[in-house]
Amino acid sequence: MDTRSPCATLWRMEYIFGALILCALGFLIFKQFRTTGGGVDREIGKLQTQLEDVRKEKDELAGKGKELFSRFKDQESEYKVKLRECDDLRDQLRKYKESEERRRLEHDEKLQRLDRAEKSFEEEKMRVRREDEERQKKILEERDRMWNDHEQTVVAYLADLCSKPEYAFQAFDNTNLPGEFDGSFKPDFLIEFLGQYIIFDAKISRSENFQNYISDQVKKTVKKAKEVDMFYSSIFLVVPTDAICMLKSTVYYEQPYTFYVVSPEALAPILSSLKKITAYELADQFDPQERENIVSLIAKFDSHINARNTFDVIFAQMGAEVLSDARKINPEIAREVELRKQKIRIPTFKTSEVKKLIGSADARQDTISDLVSPKASIEKSRVEDVKMSLLADD
Repeated sequence: MDTRSPCATLWRMEYIFGALILCALGFLIFKQFRTTGGGVDREIGKLQTQLEDVRKEKDELAGKGKELFSRFKDQESEYKVKLRECDDLRDQLRKYKESEERRRLEHDEKLQRLDRAEKSFEEEKMRVRREDEERQKKILEERDRMWNDHEQTVVAYLADLCSKPEYAFQAFDNTNLPGEFDGSFKPDFLIEFLGQYIIFDAKISRSENFQNYISDQVKKTVKKAKEVDMFYSSIFLVVPTDAICMLKSTVYYEQPYTFYVVSPEALAPILSSLKKITAYELADQFDPQERENIVSLIAKFDSHINARNTFDVIFAQMGAEVLSDARKINPEIAREVELRKQKIRIPTFKTSEVKKLIGSADARQDTISDLVSPKASIEKSRVEDVKMSLLADD
């Protein structure tokens, strides 16, 4: 038995207590025997009675000790069970802490990856934005450079055209106007046409509303032109090619003038049409309707050229946007596209075919008809052979 257990301690105390009681009884008996002499039996009886009481008390204590020992055993069993549960809980807690630490590390790692991805995305976004801004800046700088030189370029181009034999118009610029001009109105460029002057005015503005600017310039030009009263009824306002797409309208009617907003590319066809009009011997004798027909033809030429230039500019812008989007695809796919593109042949055109189509409207019409309604590519002799074969079978 474990000497440290409560029951062992209780049994030891009972033995010591019993020994002390016996010693005390012996001493009392001895003392009583010496003092009383003949009352020994009586004292012995008392002592036996007390001894019996002590034994009963000892038995009661022994019973309580057993009960306590039984309770101790039960509590010890419960303690062991609780201890095992505690060990299990401690093990679960350890596993939970390990799992929690692992999740925390994974979470921190994901947060770091997300943070790196966000930084990378922001850097890429800023890079793309900087590239777009730089590209737009270059486009605007190039446009501004061209627009700054627009007036000088238009005047120089018109002067060069008018000096060529196929045009040969008498031309004036704002530094060399005809003698009858008093200097109050100085158009950028003039040509002499059927005893009058046709105005070619270069116009450009960085205003956000270019349409309003042109409308305002039309009104101002009409007011100045009426004071001089030596101008032909058609006035041409020359704007940069890429400014045409900013305008909803390119023709303005302000009595008694008609304004046409044109690009520099339209100047040569316009001068060519005007030259053909002056080539007629009786051009100054044309009735108003004939003149109106000629003017309408020139207007249609101009409108067609401007519309074509506008579509070319718009499609060029769309193409630039498509190429810009193509640069944003996966680099691996972009490399494959580049390799595939290098294998594609650049289309070529037969010079003879180009000359044929350029020189004949009928040839162009026939080509278009063949594309719309293609004919069977079977030789006539082969068709006759098939017919004869079918007749023989019958």
